[in-house]
Amino acid sequence: MYIMNKSEKFVSTICKKSFLSFWSFPNPIRSDNNKELCDLLIVNDPYVIIISVKEIDIKNSGDVEVDSKRWDRKAIEKSYKQIYGAERAIKEPKIEIFTHDKKHKVKFPNSGDMVVYRVGISFGRKQNFDLPLGDAGKGFLHFFDQTSFPIIVNELDTLVDFVEYLDAKEKFYNSGKKALFNSEEDLLALYLHRGRTFENLENTMVEEYSWNKIISKTEFENRKEQEKESYFWDNIIEGLFKDYSQEALLFNNNFHDIELGLRVMSQETRFSRVMLSKALIEFIGFFNEPKAKSRLVQGLSGIVYVFLLGERENPEDINSKRSKELMLRCLVARNMIETKWVIGIATEKYNPAGYSFDLCGLYLPELSEDDKKFYTKMQNELGFFTNPNTKTVHYDEYPKQ
Repeated sequence: MYIMNKSEKFVSTICKKSFLSFWSFPNPIRSDNNKELCDLLIVNDPYVIIISVKEIDIKNSGDVEVDSKRWDRKAIEKSYKQIYGAERAIKEPKIEIFTHDKKHKVKFPNSGDMVVYRVGISFGRKQNFDLPLGDAGKGFLHFFDQTSFPIIVNELDTLVDFVEYLDAKEKFYNSGKKALFNSEEDLLALYLHRGRTFENLENTMVEEYSWNKIISKTEFENRKEQEKESYFWDNIIEGLFKDYSQEALLFNNNFHDIELGLRVMSQETRFSRVMLSKALIEFIGFFNEPKAKSRLVQGLSGIVYVFLLGERENPEDINSKRSKELMLRCLVARNMIETKWVIGIATEKYNPAGYSFDLCGLYLPELSEDDKKFYTKMQNELGFFTNPNTKTVHYDEYPKQ
């Protein structure tokens, strides 16, 4: 049995927490040579993140230039080779990639849709050892060290929040501009301070200790407090992953609809999860008695969510009346609101002892006129959302109090 080294396990644990279990693959295996593809692979259609972890301890020789070259050769160049080699293998049709135990094949996005990010994490870096940033000839690479990586991923702790930061960096540097900074977290502080963008930023020198300054602000502390409820969303995804997959069903075709729904849910930003979690917690009666049997909620992503409250007649029956009603309500919701995706979540009234979930993932980019007439008729006959009460709720990402 393969045992990850301390650095690999550290990175895998952080990424699993932020990017969630279903899409995190430590030490995946190539079919062509039975060797590891990379140290960690994140695959969440259309995103693919290739991560190389290197733990290198360079002994002090007394010559900084010599030590720096040794560091670059062992920590940086080896990551270049591993990341670019992994990307070639992923895009090679004849090569298949499996989980490290070889039980499951990793399913990748279509090559035309795939968005690849290349990340190197270098443990053992000393202050006078450089971390490169940019294109080394075969695609843009992002390098972090043992200090910056956990800060970045714990702060940008959803897939979309993280890749949007990588996108912003790539766009800025590819434009020919540069930002000089002592630590990656200071660059992150600048990104957050500017409204999560580097647009319209010229060549700049990032103020040292910017990160420490931004996290000490009251608004930042209030945001962290506000985000606590948002992890209810993460817990639902992780819970459904465990309930429905149990490894044996992980890549089974019967699991396809569940994975689609979970994937869409996982691509909500942290701020969007704040609003969605608050709406769902209120809906299930966590604080007060539930006020409705069903509710429509739209996330910041534009995705429409249908919440349904009701007991599952048979706890073991995933094809219960509740799950069927959930599907019908999702179809009605899609007819009411122009959106490609509708995700349905059904559960019972809040009970500290536990509760079950049904999930419906509905992808319908277009509806024909006949479809619209049919769903409208069904809506009227079943009485679903026929007298909706519209409520708009506003949240500040950085509350002042």
